[in-house]
Amino acid sequence: MIAILGVSHKTGPISVREQYTFSEEEISEFYARLKPEKCFKGLAIISTCNRQEIYFETNLNTEDENFEFITNCLSKYRTYSPLHKEYFYFYTGEKVVDHLFKVVSGIDSMILGEDQIVMQVKNAFRFCFENNFLSTVLTRLFNKSFEAANRVRTETNISHGAASVSSAAVEMCFDKFDNITDKKILIIGAGQTGELTLQNFSKKNCNHLYITNRTFEKADNLAKKYNANALKIKDIDKEINNFDIVIAATSSKNYLVTYSMIKPLNKKRVFVDISVPRNIDKSISTIKNIELLAVDDLQSHINEVSIKRHQSLIDAQQIINEVKRDFVQWVNSRNLLPIILKIKDNFETINNTELEGFLKINGIKEDTFISQYGHHIVEKLARLMIKNAKSVTDNGKNKEYVDFLNKLFEI
Repeated sequence: MIAILGVSHKTGPISVREQYTFSEEEISEFYARLKPEKCFKGLAIISTCNRQEIYFETNLNTEDENFEFITNCLSKYRTYSPLHKEYFYFYTGEKVVDHLFKVVSGIDSMILGEDQIVMQVKNAFRFCFENNFLSTVLTRLFNKSFEAANRVRTETNISHGAASVSSAAVEMCFDKFDNITDKKILIIGAGQTGELTLQNFSKKNCNHLYITNRTFEKADNLAKKYNANALKIKDIDKEINNFDIVIAATSSKNYLVTYSMIKPLNKKRVFVDISVPRNIDKSISTIKNIELLAVDDLQSHINEVSIKRHQSLIDAQQIINEVKRDFVQWVNSRNLLPIILKIKDNFETINNTELEGFLKINGIKEDTFISQYGHHIVEKLARLMIKNAKSVTDNGKNKEYVDFLNKLFEI
């Protein structure tokens, strides 16, 4: 059974989401804890600023068993608390398929139709695939989700108009100042979100852009690309008070901007933290003339774009349903594989045994023609039986009949 345990911007505040973030190293550690479990078959984790989702497959049969399995494992690895249960969602079977397809298509995003999530999920999938964390079914599931997302974005208008968490952050900064083009702006983080933020400011003709990153070379390359300046991360402490706008977008587990760094100044400054977990100490909001914004504060800027895209939802859902139906049929057909193998093996075994006895009793030496005829009859009966098995089980969908046929064709 495939299942998902997750928390997102729709179900839990950042104070909860940031407790369940996973770095690639932590995903590997979590997988190592699950692997010895006999029921465990595969794992994929999506960890972004807006969602933390654990996709997994087991051979457990009920939702309750799967929920207990994953929450117990998470409790041993993280301080998962039953008090957080209200913030989490848990799906199994087709609901997992529908949810993932919506996530990758941008339908479940804070900004409807945003395309940054596609690359984030692809990176998560690539990491899990290359490290053999995925089962065959999970691999197929994620590949079909990318197919669904591509069709939704090319066959509907859901992605029309630039919108992302980074662009919303930039728009919010523009609303805070009468003239932003001459403001000194620092972006902390040279990952995808950091680059998109830098790109958005650059497009709006901001003249004093700075970017810093743990790896200076990466920051320097982006600075050259967007006509900005690179700042060494060790210099943040002494330079931070020279900036009017600071945007943090990294995967660091620690505060990169602390209360002790910030000096009270007689000018307005805006800090935007779009990192999860947070990279800016929230206590700096108590300092005079400082305004601190986090991911959850971007919602108002996002709503306007989302309203325009909402009309594409019906077409997007129709596409998702088509690709989901194809995936579900593939999964169901896998349920019939053991039966098909049993039918063929049983008939072939009976044919070989009976043919050997028939030739021996009748004193006939090995006869190629008789052997070929026997094989022909076996193939014909097997095809007929397999056809009927697919029909009776609705191509593997009816698990009760699948289980019955499995027992029926045991030798």
